[in-house]
Amino acid sequence: MMVNKKLLAGFLVVAIAAGAAGYKYLRPAETGITATGTIEVTRADIMSKVNGYMTGLQSKAGDTVISGQKIAKIARADLEAQVIRDEAALAKAAAQLRDLEAGPRSQERQELGAMLASNRSVYDKARQDYERYQSLYGAGAVSAQQLDTARSSMEVAYNAMVAAGQRFSLGDEGSRPEAIEAQRLEVERSKAVLAASKTLVEDTVVVSPINGLVITKNFENGEYVTPGAAILTVGDMSDCWVKVYVPSTLLGLISVGQEAKVKVDSFPGRVFRGEIKEISQNAEFTPRQSITQSERANLVFAVKVKIDNAEGILKPGMPADVVLK
Repeated sequence: MMVNKKLLAGFLVVAIAAGAAGYKYLRPAETGITATGTIEVTRADIMSKVNGYMTGLQSKAGDTVISGQKIAKIARADLEAQVIRDEAALAKAAAQLRDLEAGPRSQERQELGAMLASNRSVYDKARQDYERYQSLYGAGAVSAQQLDTARSSMEVAYNAMVAAGQRFSLGDEGSRPEAIEAQRLEVERSKAVLAASKTLVEDTVVVSPINGLVITKNFENGEYVTPGAAILTVGDMSDCWVKVYVPSTLLGLISVGQEAKVKVDSFPGRVFRGEIKEISQNAEFTPRQSITQSERANLVFAVKVKIDNAEGILKPGMPADVVLK
């Protein structure tokens, strides 16, 4: 009885193997061009624009992020202080412009008028003294030197009066247009400097450029990062595709927009819809992972097949078989 059971088990094993082999060779063969590749997605590195120590990073591999989402913060107290400095410089420049545009105040005009009146009085006295010295000189009562001194005093007083008159006139006219325009340009320059400083502060906030899944996390909180360093690598799961290689002899059988069937090992029995999106214009040798040496010697063209991954179940690195109809 024991021998019969063993024989029966042996027959069952042989029968299953024969059935599997028969299915393999008798099942309907896939029609079209068959190629193998791996699932890939469009990747984007989330990078910092400024250097510094990173804080606030909470995302990890496998998390979902959305475009514009805050990922981390770069601590830069010096940039924040720079904004305060530039805001003060702008406020100062704007105040100086308002002062120039307003012109002198009423008190300043009164002061200029008083100075002009004082200098006019000094000149009138000096002129009268000079006229008196002329009469005395004619009568021989003063010397020529005394007369020259009186004339010099009158000329000095006259020039001081003229200068006071010019200052009074300038006060009435207000600031020169050139000075006002120069200060207005200084205000614009200060605005630009402040805008640049604020941009640097805004750049300390690291945001995601796309919607996607975090594939790798490359830094931790407290680490020092430099501009351009990839803090996270994110994959756009909606832009899913497989790159396969088609021999040059079969290239004429395919075209952009052509439908394809994609089978993924992780989902046996399921077929995903694909479509040829790109066909390389340059031939290359078959990648080394091809099975035989003869295949590796063939010239092939890279073909990018986009897959519908609306469910988000296809992940980068999954092996996939592609049938190009």
